[in-house]
Amino acid sequence: MGSIGTATRSQAQQLLPADRQEIADEERLSWTLSKFPPQPYMNEIYWKQYSSDTPAFFRDSLLQFVARTYYLTRDNSDGSKSQAWAAGGWLAFRSGLIGDVFGVHLAAYTSQPIFAPPDQDGTKLLSPGQNSIGVLGQVYGRVQIGDQEIRGGRQLVDTPLINPQDNRMVPNTFEGATLVALPDKDRNYDYSVGYLWNIKQRDSNDFIPMSDGLAGRDVFNHGAAFGMVKYRPFSGLSLVAMDYNVQDVVNTGFGQAEYDFRQPKGVPNFIIGANVIGQGSIGDNLLAGAAFETYQASAKAQMLYAGWTLFVAGSITGDQSKIFSQYGSKPNYTDMQQSSFDNANEKAIGGSVAYDFGSVGLSGVSTGAWYTHGWDAINTSTNLGIPDRNELDLWIQYRPTEGPLKGFRLKTQYANVWQQGNVRDSQPEFRFIVDYTVLFRPPPPTK
Repeated sequence: MGSIGTATRSQAQQLLPADRQEIADEERLSWTLSKFPPQPYMNEIYWKQYSSDTPAFFRDSLLQFVARTYYLTRDNSDGSKSQAWAAGGWLAFRSGLIGDVFGVHLAAYTSQPIFAPPDQDGTKLLSPGQNSIGVLGQVYGRVQIGDQEIRGGRQLVDTPLINPQDNRMVPNTFEGATLVALPDKDRNYDYSVGYLWNIKQRDSNDFIPMSDGLAGRDVFNHGAAFGMVKYRPFSGLSLVAMDYNVQDVVNTGFGQAEYDFRQPKGVPNFIIGANVIGQGSIGDNLLAGAAFETYQASAKAQMLYAGWTLFVAGSITGDQSKIFSQYGSKPNYTDMQQSSFDNANEKAIGGSVAYDFGSVGLSGVSTGAWYTHGWDAINTSTNLGIPDRNELDLWIQYRPTEGPLKGFRLKTQYANVWQQGNVRDSQPEFRFIVDYTVLFRPPPPTK
């Protein structure tokens, strides 16, 4: 409802490196109550059993409360320091349907400074200037027609290129109109299409035009039209295609194919995948001031066995431009805690190892490490080479799915980037996150 993950994530996804799964995980953000499964990462509290004559608007409503505190400190490569400790979270309400057709969804978000030195801005836990965040980030009406839902207003969007990016205190949210397929395990496809006028980025109180959010400055106000489809033609294979277009600014496309071999329990299982982001300026070229066309392609191989997850990935970026990505987390397989390895002409290769201690009786405890090396990047303004860079990420997490602490999460993350030619050759960063999620919901339907 706010941005917390669903029960359907596989062990492989849970143990991917830190920024492959974000803080609260991405999720399918639309549902009908009869198809809304139990949530392993939320403390679920059931409403009382309402009488049948209680309006469905109230009887089938859900209320989600998320409390979060987050500390981040980073010694930046330019010699400055970014540091803050914040507390907050969100409260989200999703009504039942009036006449089985119309409902509403609301979510209010806040992030308040506990420790925020004025001269150490830049963590994105707070708004610029180390100021607090307090915003009604979601307010939309929804109309359910068959197995799809039409939304209008402020909302979350969850696609590979436009998404909540919930890896700070509060997520990105958007203003627009969308049409999404409701989740259904018996259907082999899902889709989402729409037009978004504005974005409220994760460190902001304000909704700004999509064109401004991408360019990082005030340009001619344009929204983003987008479409996405996910298709599972047979067991194990997943295909994704997406495109968004911002008039006179940029067009960005995405394609991905992944195959899960789905071996029996006790046998090593493999997952392979490849994707590509294609991006180019259009119209008046308001993004870079000149025409460009670029891409980033990446591939992965992943193995799971006896609690272990091994992951290797590589990527390559076109030589005309870096990838512009301001609408959410990037879907390339080399997107790490600090770096996406997406400068012009940059190549990257890396690997990760993670372990779930549930295999030895410590349910909810996992840890891992990820290292990537990037080389051959160029500065397109000067056509000169950019020094190679390396990043190491380490993390440990406790997140039980049952018992009295269900809904609780504690995670520490450390990352360091090494690159010559800066004031500092290294950029170490440490994050400490605690959150707790409660979902008030009707009892599951009885068979």
